Amino acid sequence: MQIEYTGRQMEVTPDLRQYTEERLGKLNRVLRNHCKIHVILEAAKHRRIAEITLQWRDHTLVALEETADPRSSIHGALDKLEKQAVRLLQRKWTRKRRPAPASAVTFNVMAEPKSNETRQVLTTERIPIKPLTMEEAIESLEADSRELVIFRNVQTDRVNVVYRQQNGRLVLVEPEP
Repeated sequence: MQIEYTGRQMEVTPDLRQYTEERLGKLNRVLRNHCKIHVILEAAKHRRIAEITLQWRDHTLVALEETADPRSSIHGALDKLEKQAVRLLQRKWTRKRRPAPASAVTFNVMAEPKSNETRQVLTTERIPIKPLTMEEAIESLEADSRELVIFRNVQTDRVNVVYRQQNGRLVLVEPEP
């Protein structure tokens, strides 16, 4: 943790530095020591203002507190900063993690095995997965010469397959929820 101090119309004493560093202990544990902190202490008439700026990864947190005593200003600003840091980490922890939707599927056409041979791949084709409704998928199946359509269902946001059986019926393959 890198800490930089600036004093405006007041001197930043070693006592205030030590107090600030002691109070930064909780923040240090929460953010795991990987941050830069800039503490600005300012005196204006009877007010003592503490402004603390924290830079962590690509986030910047700022807390400002104004009281009559510099220690209580630092205390209040650090409390605000701790709340912001905890809120930031909670957002990170509670974010729903879903796998990235597939944009294309590899489609292999297999050859029929001759007696004791294993199956061989005849052709490989990459088919883009487009978001379609059921009606649009059926229209696409009838318009193209392909035997099946792989699409992302707009209503369920899942990958579905529509194909035509040999008897002419349409079949929908849909994954379980």
